[in-house]
Amino acid sequence: MVNKTRKRNRKNVNKRVDEGCGQGRGIDYKPAIHISDFSSKGSALQSVGWKTRREHHLLSQIESDYFYLLEWSPIVIDIREQFPLDIEQTLVIAEQCGFKHPVNPDTGEPNVMTTDFVITIPGTPDMGVIDQARTVKPSDKLQEKRTLEKLEIERRYWEAKNITWGIVTEREIPKILVKNLGLLHDCFFIEDLSPLSEILISQIATRLTKDVVEEKASLLDLTSDCDYRLGLEPGNSIRVVRYLIANRKWLIDMNELIETQFRHKLKFLVPPNLDCEKARNS
Repeated sequence: MVNKTRKRNRKNVNKRVDEGCGQGRGIDYKPAIHISDFSSKGSALQSVGWKTRREHHLLSQIESDYFYLLEWSPIVIDIREQFPLDIEQTLVIAEQCGFKHPVNPDTGEPNVMTTDFVITIPGTPDMGVIDQARTVKPSDKLQEKRTLEKLEIERRYWEAKNITWGIVTEREIPKILVKNLGLLHDCFFIEDLSPLSEILISQIATRLTKDVVEEKASLLDLTSDCDYRLGLEPGNSIRVVRYLIANRKWLIDMNELIETQFRHKLKFLVPPNLDCEKARNS
């Protein structure tokens, strides 16, 4: 988790909201909180999103884990993290509840509240897309009175907008799947495999797919042999494998550790078509 002693630069956050963050979607969206707003980054992560092609700011390990699950979900089409809530509305809600609104401890001025994730999924033809709000919290935090007060403000905020809101804890996050996705995440785009050309990526993919289907050896042995035969630096072929799995060109059991599977004869859940194992967008 992120270091509990970190201090958030709320001046940056409130200023960012005044400048229009929280608007737009996809690559145009700008989060209210950046990793640089903290004096201690802990296990925070900046990562270029598969779905948005922009840099995401994830402030804790549990946020990063949940982000990976959203990236992998075939129905999620947009992810907006650190989403700012309208401060005038949250002030009214806090007053109605009899709760103290979050404030800047240095100035006493109200702070802009945020929701960890606003997720967009496809809707019906009549509805267009559907937004869902999700707050990510370690389960032990849900025992704290002040945390529950702030969550209730969030819940009522989204309820007033008819947007589904929910809490995600570590109990809802499958550890093995998340670890696998972390291994794949930086090999999703063709450019992630640079300096390999698309033609060379296609050659590696075709050779490895054939070898794995024929169960010739462990994947690590096959990729090492492929690197050697093509005169590549060690590790290039395994990066192509990560790309193929990330893009679902190779369908494997993602609930079994990939690192373990690589050491054995890899089994496909669905045998790939050897004629279709070409690089993405080629």
